[in-house]
Amino acid sequence: MCRKLFSLIEVVVGLHQIAGAFYDTSLLMLVRDRCSSNSTTSGSKDQQQEAISRFYMIYFLLLRITPLFFTFFLAKLGDQRSRKITIYVPLLGYLVSRSLLLFVILFHWPLEVMFATALVNGLSGGFTAFWAGVMAFASDTSSQEKRSIRLNRVELTYGVAGMIGSMASGHLFIVFKISQDRGAGLMVTSCVFYTLTLVCSFLGLKSSPKQIPSGCHGYGSLIDQGQQESDNGATPEDQADNTTWNQSQRSRIPDNQDNPVTQDNPRGDVSVDKAAIALLYAAGVLYDLGVSGGADVLPIFVLKDPLNWNAVWVGYGNATGYAIFITSFLGVVLFSRKLKDTSLIVMGMVSFSTGMLIMAFVEWTFLYFIARAVMIFALIPMATIRSVISKQIKDTSYGWWRADCPALPHFQDTDCHDM
Repeated sequence: MCRKLFSLIEVVVGLHQIAGAFYDTSLLMLVRDRCSSNSTTSGSKDQQQEAISRFYMIYFLLLRITPLFFTFFLAKLGDQRSRKITIYVPLLGYLVSRSLLLFVILFHWPLEVMFATALVNGLSGGFTAFWAGVMAFASDTSSQEKRSIRLNRVELTYGVAGMIGSMASGHLFIVFKISQDRGAGLMVTSCVFYTLTLVCSFLGLKSSPKQIPSGCHGYGSLIDQGQQESDNGATPEDQADNTTWNQSQRSRIPDNQDNPVTQDNPRGDVSVDKAAIALLYAAGVLYDLGVSGGADVLPIFVLKDPLNWNAVWVGYGNATGYAIFITSFLGVVLFSRKLKDTSLIVMGMVSFSTGMLIMAFVEWTFLYFIARAVMIFALIPMATIRSVISKQIKDTSYGWWRADCPALPHFQDTDCHDM
């Protein structure tokens, strides 16, 4: 039972996200303290805000530009060999790079050292490679009919773990101290979780049986290959049974345009609607640009007046952001049977846009949480777009396009920190 539990990709995602929530709170409060100590003039508030914004602009620029080319290499290698490569290589980079924050806190190293951690993390693939590997692994281990629910379940795990980690991070930051250094204890806990994540991914995850050589694509080749292997050493009676079973399996596959096995296409080559994929891809990139840009600005916004939050409230604010993963998952479960994919995508976009419009006028803490509540379906579009595209491409190309889709907006959204 325990062994089966640790073989689930959801466990890896949950442990990784708890560690990331601890790290994010530690880094944000460290940057605030360091920038505050360097701002001593009458305009210290504005100088502090400018210093924090400048640090995060450079930090995110390095963190998101450096993984791009290496991510494509990792994704291609994962498609050809094993999905685990695109998971545990970035996790190793996370453990090494983010452990340096602990040394920055304990030994009072310059804050600029964190730029080196961003480079190390990016050169190992970063979150782009890790999430591409996770989604590709989840796609491989789920049927086409249940793929959308499975992908949303992974994101649900991501949100629940992030919410728990964020709510606990503020309290641990204040209570758990090492040598009177705030944040050191929280970073030790974060490194422990990163270590557990790496161990689980390396020892627990098993290569998916759906990841097949490039010469075999779709349901047709899998069924034909399995029938050929079983018939080589079978008796006539067994061959008759296998033929009957094979026909029953084919009958379960819907006879529609999404079905890769047809009479005219017995080998399972999928007819891809390139125009639809291009439009969905463009919509996903543009929407991800808006979401990631807004999400990056919010942590800096809550540190200044009129909100001026401490570590506990920062943790609560981050937790509300992760709660959107839960509400978006529930939205997909409830509305996917009654609404079309396009309706789900539009509903999510309207939810996010309305919430960000309210956020622009936030002056009180309660109004911030109201704006977050309006965004309850904000993550439905990306999950739905990924699910629709994944049904149009080959199984052996999941990793590459999942790495490509979230990568492009990283060139643009770093500009949002100039605000």
